[in-house]
Order: sequence, then structure tokens, then C-alpha cells
Amino acid sequence: MSEHPASPSAGPPAAGPDFQVRRGEAGDAAAFLAYLRKMGSETTFVSFGAEGIELSEAEEAAHIAKTNARDNALFLVAVAGGEIVGGLTFSAGTRPRLRHSGEFGVSVLREWWGRGVARALLETLLAWAREGGVVRKVNLRVRADNERAIALYERLGFMREGRMTRDLFVDGVFHDTLLMGLGIDPAPAKG
Repeated sequence: MSEHPASPSAGPPAAGPDFQVRRGEAGDAAAFLAYLRKMGSETTFVSFGAEGIELSEAEEAAHIAKTNARDNALFLVAVAGGEIVGGLTFSAGTRPRLRHSGEFGVSVLREWWGRGVARALLETLLAWAREGGVVRKVNLRVRADNERAIALYERLGFMREGRMTRDLFVDGVFHDTLLMGLGIDPAPAKG
């Protein structure tokens, strides 16, 4: 049984000893953009740095709202003491032949590494996918030298499916990216 079994669509939010996982809301836009800038300045494992992503607060709020309106997309935040300490976004395709398959990105502030935040976010995503019955394949990309993240993904059942060479260019160095995926079986019908 999962350590953090709750999904954002049913039951209480997932939590750790000192954080909570919940669906992101449009009102989180400013805090989430600030989180991304801080997190981006702490690690080279993501595709941006301290500049964050190129969205305004209004654009990010619209993105969160649009994500929440879809049955095959999810926007999660991990919150501790009122501060966003982790995030996960997942989006599947919009065409009928691609609606079942999508990709996520997950990140956590450095001070929260190793404290179960990423695992709680991922377990919430997987529970949501199983319960929703729409998403049948969850994919990810991870820098090939991010051993801690790869180990977590493999513990959760993700398989290595491919490698993209020279995919990221950080501080004058090329890095390969691993492609990983997990097939999702829907939750058994209740009753």
C-alpha cells in the first residue's frame, strides 16, 4: 500500500510529516512562479535556471485553470508552512489517439530533497491516473546523471525506454536524457 495514497480528486490530500500535497489553483500562480525561480537557481537538473519560466502571473494562472479543467492533466503543489516546496505538472495529449498518454515534470526545493516530497507528488499522480481511468501511460524525461531521481522512478515501477543524447546544454556541457515510462491499469471498480 502507498505511503501517500490519497488523490487530488478523492479523499484527503496526500501529506508527509511536515508538508501537504494538493491540486494547484489559479491563485497559486505568483507563488508557483517564485518557487520555480528559486528551485531553478538551486539545481542544473531542470531545463531552466534562476530566470524561471517565461510566463506572466496571469498566463500561469490561466495555465493552471486550463490544466485543472482537463480530465487528463494535473497540476499539483507540495506546501509546507504556506510555502510551495514542490510541484508536479502532467499533461496528456488532446487528440483521441493520444489522450491516454502524457508526460510529467516534478521538482522540489533543495532543502526538501530526501524528505518524501517528490515521492508523495508522484504517488498522488499515479493514484489520480488509476482512479480517473483516462490516463493509461505516464512518461517522463530525466537527465541521465540524476541518479537519485532515476532510482525513485524505478522504485515506483517506471522503466527506461530510451535515451536522447546531447539533449540538455548546461554550463557548456551536454547532458543525455533518459526517457522512462509506466503503464497504468485503472483501479478496480468499487462495489
